[in-house]
This record gives sequence, structure tokens and C-alpha cells, in this order.
Amino acid sequence: MPDVLFSQRSVRKALLSLDIQKSSGPDGIPPIVLRTCAPELAPVLTRLFRYSYSQGVVPNSWKTAFVHPIPKKGDRSDPSNYRPIAITSLFSKIMESIINCQLIRYLEDHQLISDRQYGFRRGRSAGDLLVYLTHRWAEAVESKGEALAVSLDIAKAFDRVWHKALLSKLPSYGLPEKLCNWITSFLADRSIKVVVDGACSDYKPINAGVPQGCVLSPTLFLLHINDMLLTGNIHCYADDSTGDALYTGRANISRVNVAEYRNKLVSEVESLLNKVSDWGRLNLVQFNPQKTQVCAFTAKKNPFVVSPQFQGTPLLASASIGILGVDISSDVQFRGHLEGKAKLASEKLGVLSRAGQYFMPAHRLLLYKAQVRPHMEYCSNLWAGAPQCQLLPLDRIQRRAARIVDDRALSDRLDSLALRRDVASLCIFFRIYHGECSEELFGLIPAAKFHERTSRQNSRYHPHHLDDWRSTTVRFRRCFLPRTTSLWNRLPSAIFPDRYGRQRICDSPGVAVVHGRR
Repeated sequence: MPDVLFSQRSVRKALLSLDIQKSSGPDGIPPIVLRTCAPELAPVLTRLFRYSYSQGVVPNSWKTAFVHPIPKKGDRSDPSNYRPIAITSLFSKIMESIINCQLIRYLEDHQLISDRQYGFRRGRSAGDLLVYLTHRWAEAVESKGEALAVSLDIAKAFDRVWHKALLSKLPSYGLPEKLCNWITSFLADRSIKVVVDGACSDYKPINAGVPQGCVLSPTLFLLHINDMLLTGNIHCYADDSTGDALYTGRANISRVNVAEYRNKLVSEVESLLNKVSDWGRLNLVQFNPQKTQVCAFTAKKNPFVVSPQFQGTPLLASASIGILGVDISSDVQFRGHLEGKAKLASEKLGVLSRAGQYFMPAHRLLLYKAQVRPHMEYCSNLWAGAPQCQLLPLDRIQRRAARIVDDRALSDRLDSLALRRDVASLCIFFRIYHGECSEELFGLIPAAKFHERTSRQNSRYHPHHLDDWRSTTVRFRRCFLPRTTSLWNRLPSAIFPDRYGRQRICDSPGVAVVHGRR
């Protein structure tokens, strides 16, 4: 990688992109001041950034952070039930954003980050990972086989990154010496101060972890955990608190001894777990076997009683597995997830109903859209094909919300949840179809259907028509890719844009042809 370049244009662009609603850093300089004075500050900051980079030294004032604890759930007297929100220097964030932009471009252009890493990367999301994994598991069940998944719990993934191990890996990615020296200084001698209701604690030193609240931290975490994904068939999504690694294996056991192949499947998973455990010991990463989830995806009546071992602890298979906020049952269905989300949405709607007298109808509608409906639509493309009896509770909640809004004109503007699910599914499929995703997910898109030469046959298909999925069960046809492919093929050719663009497919009226309404 060439050395990072700092130009006045890039610095000025970073200053003008600051969100003025964000908090000021420990130095107390509001972002609106930096944004307003961007033309005057850009030359000065450019010289400062160049000097800091060339010397490999980060100013000490940039390495302090104010931490504001935000309660999550549970007992508020327990400090572990709080989420720390770190506020760092805006000057440091500006320089980090310029470095991170060039670093990410280099890593992506040279494909140095594993394709199975879905966190903190452009064109990828938690939903993409769930689409890929659920499709693999559903395919295993469809082919009369089984799949075994293990979701690992990494304790304090961000906060316990071992600096020595991380820094030793940077030169192997081809990073220049000046950048490695700058990152070494960036991680060293950091400190935090906890702020609660205006009261501050003393500064406490930090000797491990990637700094919270910093632009560069997610990329450094990816570089740290990237070599773990090379140990086998591992998929990972990293967030600010935990890393979820998933291991799958499949075996077509339709005409062979079930017990023999289950033992083989468990043996393969144990081999992967041993490699991950060895990686954890080398990098001082702790896994929590007690919180590790195991689920066997199968349609067979014989229970999956064989359990893999992880760090000396037997992992018992459960009837479902919770991954990235979605509960998936052992038959790759979402009954429990839909029941839980319907219950949560109903409880929140009850709060809105009791407080409805204090709001205007337009405000009640806005609160429903912001606080209630998202619970009923998270990753809806995965379970949009669920049986109607499982989706009816969600429709009842929306009808109840329309009564709470108590304004017919406003309520009529609410699109049905089924329409919104189909539009969301098509938008995601459109992105995957154009390759804005991982290579393995893009590889699942079926081939384009062969067009007959006669004009009469050609009129049946639009230019983006795909082969339909072959399925012997209704369960598999309800999965995202088979269901959305069928929906995609029924779209008229007039709605497809000339080139890739998310906004155009979202604004297109073509979905109305499928549903008979916009």
C-alpha cells in the first residue's frame, strides 16, 4: 500500500461532512464551528495531519475519550448492564476518516479481507449473512440432509483486542511503515473518563482493545480477526460488543446410516472449533462456551443427540438458534421469531395507546412508524413467505395502530405490511443481482433463463428473467431466494432501470403490477 496522502481537498471535504448534531469531543469544540470554518481550517489541518503521519505520533489530546454509560436492560445497579458510548476528538476523527478511506480502498481492491466477513463493509449487512446462511441450511434440509450450526460468543470482542498481536499483523497486509508506526502511536497510552450527570471520574489508562468512538477502530478489528476466518468454513459479523462466528456442515443422508453421518458432521465441526480455540489462545481472545449456541437443522424425526465439544464443554443442540436478532428454528422456519416480535410490537403499541391523548394524529402515526413497525419488519425478507397464520398477528397490530391514530386520511396512507415486505425483498434481490454483496451470496443467484428465438416466446420474459428454483417442498419455496426469484420474474420489463441504482428501483411503480396498487 502506498503512503496515505493528505490533501486540502480531502480535509475540507471531511470537515464539511461533519454532523453538526453530534457532540463535541473532549476539547469542547462544537462540530458546527469546524464545519463553518472549513475553508480556513483545511490548510492548517492538512499540514498538521501530514506532520503527525510522517513522525508516527498521535497527539496525546486526541487519545482521550469521555465515556457516557447508557443503560441496556436488566438491573441498573450492575455496571455490566450499561453500554459505554465514547466521545473522542473531532480532529482525530477527521484524520482517521481520511486514513480509513484509503486503507479500505486498498484492502478491498486487493481482496485482503475474507469474503466471509460481513461486518463494517460496504454493500454488506447482517441481513446478507442471514440470507446466505438460512439458504444453505434450507438447501441441506431440502436435499434430505442436515446442517449443524454453532454460534460462538466472543467476550468483549472490541475491548480485548491484544495490541501486540494486531500490530504484528499489519505489515503482512502490505501496509507502509509510516502507517504502522502511526497506528502504534494511535493505540498506545490511551485513557478514558466516565461522565455521568455532569460528574466525571479520574482518567483511567486503556492498554487493550480498539478505541471506541473512533473511525479507524472497525477496520483494525477486521484486520485482527481476519485470519480466524481462514481456518475453515467460518462466517462472521462483528459489531461493537460481540462477534458471531457460524460453522456449518452438510451431509446428504437420505440413503445411508443417519448416526454415522451425524458423527461425521459433529467431527467436522469439532475440528473447526479446535482451530478457532487455537487462534483464540494465540491472540488472547476468550470464547464463552456456556453462551455458545448449537442448532441442528433437519426435517428428520430422529432427534439430533450427538453434541460437539468446545474447550472441554459439550454443546447441546437446541430447537432454535438466535443469530443477529433473528430466531431460527431447527426446520429453518421463523415461528418463534414472529411470535416474539408480535408480542414486543403489541406491548409498545399499548404504551402508545395509553399516551395517545398527548399527541396529535400525525404524531401518533410517526411514533408507530418509528417505534413499533420496525420490530415487525427487521429482516422481513427472510420470513416474508411464512404461512399466513403466522403473519396475521402482525396485520392485526397494524389495524390496531390505525385505530389509535384515529385519522382515516392518515391511516389510509399506511401501505400493507405484505406490500412492504415484497418491496423490501425485491430491493435486496436487486442489489444482490447486481453484485453489491459478497461473492458467495452473489453466486447463489440462479442463471438467466434461455430465451427462445421467436418473438412470441421472447415476449414471455423480461431481459433479467432468471431460472426458477426447483423445489419438492413448500418449506423451501418459502425461503428468500426461491420466493423472491419468482416475484422478480413476474415483474414487467418496463420497471427495470438502465443501470444499477437503489433509488430508482425503490421509486419504481412496477411493483404495483404484482399487487395491483402502489
